[in-house]
Amino acid sequence: MSSTAPVLKLARVVGHPGRAAELREALLALEAATRREPGCVAFTLFQALSEAEDFVLLEHFESAAALQSHMQEPHTQAFFAKQLVAGVKAIDVSSLGR
Repeated sequence: MSSTAPVLKLARVVGHPGRAAELREALLALEAATRREPGCVAFTLFQALSEAEDFVLLEHFESAAALQSHMQEPHTQAFFAKQLVAGVKAIDVSSLGR
């Protein structure tokens, strides 16, 4: 993937048991801040109905460089510093169906 190609990912975020509400609030704050970033096309949060600690993020950035910049943003670093996430599995869907 070139650094100028659009990046579209689905990320499953699993929180630590008993911390779903705290993770949800942190993810909502991350969502709001990320949507204001240059290069962010979409950043949308979904919460599972059956498992309170399971979330999915739809992430769409203009380029790999924009995604890399997002990962260095203070609000992104602050989110991960809270250590609310037990695991993340990301799927790159940028090139599927092409």
